[in-house]
Amino acid sequence: MSEGERLRFAVEGAGEVSAILMRPADARWLLVLAHGAGAGMTHPFLEKLARELASAGVATLRYQFPYMEQRRRVPDSPSVATATVAGAVRAATKTAAGYRCSPGASPLEEE
Repeated sequence: MSEGERLRFAVEGAGEVSAILMRPADARWLLVLAHGAGAGMTHPFLEKLARELASAGVATLRYQFPYMEQRRRVPDSPSVATATVAGAVRAATKTAAGYRCSPGASPLEEE
């Protein structure tokens, strides 16, 4: 399986951030997955989690928060963090056309 498709999406008031969409052919779910405060979307734990989920038929969209994208140590304000999550859900919905998604796991529509 591929390590995923690299994407970028806009965050209102904070520019753009990177994302990785891993979408196995047999996906029945899509999980929009954020990193924690100490590590970005390419941390080995999140990469392994995305691979394990893919093997179970779960697609993932991992993404960066602006502070991590800009290599700052201080996390974003709550309003920027909220805008980032909203942008990730929009990006997942747009990129995975025909799928239902939200923060957390959502069933994919039958094709």
